[in-house]
Amino acid sequence: MFHYPVLNMGGAEMSSLRLMKALADRDWDVTLVVTTGGGNLEPRLDPRIRLIPLRPTGRGHRFSAASGIAARLKALPDLLAYGVQRLIGEVRALGFLTRRYDAAATLLHGTSTAFVRRRVRAGRRLHFIRNDLRLADPTGATTRAIGKAEPEIDAYVCVSQVARASLVKAVPATARKAHVIHNILDPDTMRRRMTEGVAPFATDPSDAIRLLTVCRLSETSKALVRLTRVARKLVDRGHGFRWYVVGEGPDRGLFEAAIRERDLEDTVILTGRLDNPFPAYAAADVVVLASYFEGLCGMVNEGKVAGRPVVAVRVSGIDEQLVDGRNGLIVDNDEDALVEGLDRVLSDPALRTQLTNDWLPPALLDDTAKLDQLEALLLGDGA
Repeated sequence: MFHYPVLNMGGAEMSSLRLMKALADRDWDVTLVVTTGGGNLEPRLDPRIRLIPLRPTGRGHRFSAASGIAARLKALPDLLAYGVQRLIGEVRALGFLTRRYDAAATLLHGTSTAFVRRRVRAGRRLHFIRNDLRLADPTGATTRAIGKAEPEIDAYVCVSQVARASLVKAVPATARKAHVIHNILDPDTMRRRMTEGVAPFATDPSDAIRLLTVCRLSETSKALVRLTRVARKLVDRGHGFRWYVVGEGPDRGLFEAAIRERDLEDTVILTGRLDNPFPAYAAADVVVLASYFEGLCGMVNEGKVAGRPVVAVRVSGIDEQLVDGRNGLIVDNDEDALVEGLDRVLSDPALRTQLTNDWLPPALLDDTAKLDQLEALLLGDGA
């Protein structure tokens, strides 16, 4: 049994879908419990996976966001609906006390493990760590929660060596339980999906170099405003390019305002969320990772499976994905370094050709070994 807060489109969510499908392929009976139902990625869930939402919907945010007595009174029905959803969730959660699972796992480190610890009867309890806690947990709240729950967690699945190191440094007691298992890739399916459809910019008649970033539109992690500053500096240096950003998220308005502020409407182009982003990788000239932090960036893996050059800032896991100068460029995680790295790639066709390959380290490509290791943890055979 896996627990996730809400199944909306995102890199962690897509890797979780691939993981659950791979386990179903190995004849595991897989249940996914989501705290809130209705996520836009639910239709993509493998039909063999049993989906159980605790709360049918996520109503209630309008009240918490309302300011002033009048606005709060207007949003009061939303608050009442949220209370009903919470009550439904509590009742449904009680039903898990009568079920038995070989293993239960919380799939996202920012999600409380209380459900798998308190409501689920399981032989093993796991917690997935998908980011560098030093950067992804600025308030320390997640770290404190992990430390408090540690005695009841049997194993931690870290998606990169850096993620594991950050966990162990933050909560030393996790050291003997923390294991690195890279995300499932399923590159054959990725390649097949590249041929199923056409990228929205594939027919662009201009000869501008096409940069691509696929991400959730969240300023906190994805550095959207910094991306626009980088783009403006590259335009001012005389480069002709189009930077396509695929995805949706809570900070789309902020991103659009930054694009307008820097007069980049014809340069930084938002495509929205694509049900199948893989044709976009195939049509891109360069894939760009510009985030403040990541765990093990799915976009980098997908870009390399597509054979694209990658320019990436240094984030958690990137040195496990790229060899600088062989299959991508790794630059320091700051604005000027990203500008210089992209300036090199935009200016040098020979360098782009050199980086155009589908090479990834063998450890990232060996899905069989990853699944063997995960099954051992689920069954208690892997410490």
